[in-house]
Amino acid sequence: MAKAKTLAEVADNIAARQMGLKEQAALVRKEATDVNKKIHAAGGEIAMLDRLSEGETILSLARSLGVSHTAFYDWIERGGEARASALARARARGGRSLAEQTLEIADAATPQEAQVAKLRVDTRRWLAAKQAPDEYGDKQQPLVNIDLGSMALDALRKRSVTIEDMNTK
Repeated sequence: MAKAKTLAEVADNIAARQMGLKEQAALVRKEATDVNKKIHAAGGEIAMLDRLSEGETILSLARSLGVSHTAFYDWIERGGEARASALARARARGGRSLAEQTLEIADAATPQEAQVAKLRVDTRRWLAAKQAPDEYGDKQQPLVNIDLGSMALDALRKRSVTIEDMNTK
């Protein structure tokens, strides 16, 4: 927009921006409606969560629905805490499914396709660790802190007490 020179031009610029915001809001509402319709047509929320529980990624799920993954995440957010926690549970189950898939892939691999099978197994194992870190993530050992300075001071204090006790006797 060109810089306004008169109050009328300022008012026109403000009106144009407001119309732009209204159009953007209308597009967001239309996209939300489209996502809801496509999810409903594909079996609804439970069907989406089941697919995620089987290890399907949100990107591939959104692609199969014909929506963007950001629109799918917006749908999750519009569902509130209940839908977000259902998504978290579905992803954790999806991590377990991915871990089980690694066994199937490794068992079915022939020597000729061992490298491809290894890549598929490693990728699923990594994703399982991200989706269900308590079960499949790397276990971190707790750190043990030993304060040698305090231990040395305590030992010197005890030693000085015994020397004083000996001097007083």
